[in-house]
Amino acid sequence: MKYNFDEIVERRNTESSKWDNVGARVGNPDALPMWVADTDFRCPQPVVDAVKARAEHMIYGYPYVTPEFRTATVNWVKKRHGWEMDPDWVMFATGIVPVFNTMVQAFTEPGDEVIIQRPVYHPFGFAVEDNDRVISDSSLVYRDGQYTIDFEDLERRASSPKAKLFFLCNPHNPVGRVWTPEELRRIADICLKHHVLVISDEIHSDLILFGHRHIPVASLDERYRMNTVTCYAPSKTFNIAGLRGSGIVVPNPEIRKKLEQQFKRNRSIQQNVFAVPAYVAAYEQCEDYLEQLLLYLESNVDFLDEFLRTKMPKIKLVRPEATYLMWLDCSETGMSGDSLANFFIHESKVAVSRGDGFGPEGAEFVRLNIGCPRATLEKGLGQILEQYRKRF
Repeated sequence: MKYNFDEIVERRNTESSKWDNVGARVGNPDALPMWVADTDFRCPQPVVDAVKARAEHMIYGYPYVTPEFRTATVNWVKKRHGWEMDPDWVMFATGIVPVFNTMVQAFTEPGDEVIIQRPVYHPFGFAVEDNDRVISDSSLVYRDGQYTIDFEDLERRASSPKAKLFFLCNPHNPVGRVWTPEELRRIADICLKHHVLVISDEIHSDLILFGHRHIPVASLDERYRMNTVTCYAPSKTFNIAGLRGSGIVVPNPEIRKKLEQQFKRNRSIQQNVFAVPAYVAAYEQCEDYLEQLLLYLESNVDFLDEFLRTKMPKIKLVRPEATYLMWLDCSETGMSGDSLANFFIHESKVAVSRGDGFGPEGAEFVRLNIGCPRATLEKGLGQILEQYRKRF
C-alpha cells in the first residue's frame, strides 16, 4: 500500500496531548507542536482495520495477552534486527515508561544507584528519583558534532557497590546515536563485571536512518542476554502510542520472575482491549509502511540540515543516525535554558522540547520533532527563521 506522508491530518480537538495540551505543556497554546514524540502521520491501514474490527464487536470486557502477541514480537525482531528470541521471554506491558518504574522497584532498593547517560530521555531520571533511588550520571561526551561514551567514567560508576541498574537508550533519545557493536560490548562487559543489570530501551530501534544498523545488545552474547532486559514497542514506529502496548524481553528466568512479581504487586499488568490487536497488526502487516516512512524521514532530515546550514548557521543539527527527534545545537546563539526556550516557544511560536529537560548537559540544545508532513516542517522552520533574522 502507498502511504501519503505529505497529508495534513487535523489533530486539534482530538484529545491529542501534542496538539490540544500544548499550552499546558510548553506554556504557549499558540505554538506549533513539534515537541512530544508522536508523529503527525496516519497510522497504517491494517492497524486502523484491526481497531475497527475489535470495536465493532461492541463488548469491551477484560482482555488477555494472546500467543499472537509474543509471536508477532519474536518474528518482527528477528526480521528487522536479526535476534532470534524465545516467545517465553516476552512479557506484555502497557508502556515502556511505566516499566522503567517497575524495574527500578523490582531490582533496586531505596538509596541504590541507577546509571544513566545524559542528555537522555527524561523518564529515566524520573523513574529513579520518584522511587527514592539515586541517579548516577555518566554523561555522554559531545565533541565535533558527535556524541560518544566515556567508558572510564562508566566503569567507575558501575564499580560503586550501590550501582544496581544501567539504563541504556539505543538508539539514543535525544542525540540520535545508534550504538555500534563494539560500544555495546564494552557497555555489557562493564555491567557484567560489576553485576549491574542492563535495561535497554530500544523503542526507536525500527527508525534507523541512512544505512545504519540497530543491534540489540542482548543479541551479541549469551552472557549479555542473561543480564539484559530489552524494551520494544510499535508505538513510535507506527504512531500508536495511545493504544498502550509494549513488549518486554526478559531471557533470564530469575529476572523475569522478579519482574512478574513486581507487576503483580503494582496491579499493572492489564491492557487496553485494543492494544494487542493493534500491536499484532502493526508487526505482522505494516512493514511496507515503515519502509516508506524511513525514506520520508531521511528526506526531512536532509531538508532540515540544509535549511539550518544555509539560513540559520548558528543553529546546528546533530546529524542523527536514527529517530525523528532532532537534537539542535544552539550554543553559538548565546542562548541557553529559559532564554533559548523563550526564543523557540514564545518568540518563534514553535513548541520544542527543552534541551535541559534531558539533563543539564542539554541547556544549549532543543529537541525538534520532524515526524510531520514537509509543509509543517517548513512552516515551523519559517517561523524560527523570522525571529532568527531579527536577532542575528
